[in-house]
Amino acid sequence: MPIYESGEVTLYMSGYFSANQVNAGGDTEMRDGASRLRLGLNVPAYGDWDTGFNLEWGVRAISSASPLLIQGNQQASFGDRDLSLFLRQGHGFAKHDCWGDFVLGKQWAVYYDVAGWTDWYEISGGLASGAYSLNTDGGVLGTGRADSAISWRRRWDLFGGEFQLGLQYQAHTQSLELNVVGVDLGIEGLEPENTEIVCPDGDCEFGLGHSISMTYRANVGDGLQFGTAYNRMKLDIESTRGRVFDISDPLNPELVISDFHITASSNAWAWVAGVNYGKGPYQQGFYGALVYQHSHNNQLAPPGLVDSIDNFFNAKGSESIITYTWGAKDCYSVYGGHNYLRSDDAQFEAALIDANSFRLRKYYLGFQYQWNERVTLYTENTIDDSNRIGRIFSGDVIAVGFRVDI
Repeated sequence: MPIYESGEVTLYMSGYFSANQVNAGGDTEMRDGASRLRLGLNVPAYGDWDTGFNLEWGVRAISSASPLLIQGNQQASFGDRDLSLFLRQGHGFAKHDCWGDFVLGKQWAVYYDVAGWTDWYEISGGLASGAYSLNTDGGVLGTGRADSAISWRRRWDLFGGEFQLGLQYQAHTQSLELNVVGVDLGIEGLEPENTEIVCPDGDCEFGLGHSISMTYRANVGDGLQFGTAYNRMKLDIESTRGRVFDISDPLNPELVISDFHITASSNAWAWVAGVNYGKGPYQQGFYGALVYQHSHNNQLAPPGLVDSIDNFFNAKGSESIITYTWGAKDCYSVYGGHNYLRSDDAQFEAALIDANSFRLRKYYLGFQYQWNERVTLYTENTIDDSNRIGRIFSGDVIAVGFRVDI
């Protein structure tokens, strides 16, 4: 919605407020949805370039506490989880029909060009595509709302359809807090099970990240689209100030060495492929989408689930959504689908304390009523078929809610 226009600039505001009455685990409470407020500025520039910026904040108006994790799109970055107002996006852009779209800053990742096809549930979802990596907004690893990213996208007409290529680069997005218990460092008198090694703050970090996405939309029926994306982030694990503790007495750990040399190299990566058909989610008629992902060090188990190793783990997962929309002004929609995520990491599974794998499997069924062009009412149910540790992510959910668009 434009709030100021002149011959040189357009300033606009968009976003929505949503709230949900959620019953999860037998408890019923009012919860924030993925409410947001966005400001943007468009400035026509020299030679048919369109430039400007976008700023978007997530808003928790009902409660500033960390939300119940039933939807990936609710998630904030590591430091913003308990804030009532937190940054979702902040970037500048320059767009040209010939040279493509350049974006610098916090933005939707090129990985999300494919992973986002199934991220359209009103209350739940987004838990298995790899987009919201490390149980955050995907900013650090560059799979969701990527931090400190530079991206380029370009579209071409090809074989009667449209092909899009996306590229992304990130650098040094955040320090990596690393502590590992149960490693054999060969220190005399120190048993592996009583050993904890800590990389001091500022030494280990998430390093350089690169991403690519490719999508093709064919002119078949209401539109058939295929796509794939790959994201890779280097983990720089190197320090001359590694701290080694004897934790035989967990309440009083004893510092043994303060200058242990840590030298290791690892990566976090995620690959996703998908297909969708239709005009779009909640658009007239049928829309269906399916994505599949395989990832390495892209998922993070909640604290306390594993013994002796860090809680990064490798995973495979899939998501789907189907919507059917009909009625006067396309006001009625039914929708459903699934999220399925499982660990694919023998070392991680062996270290789990109370299970032999991590499995999250959820089925969704919902109904949406478009009251008018700005107000939407909906109900959504989640059937949880996860194992015990997968049920940490909320369990069965029955919910109703509303959304008011600006």
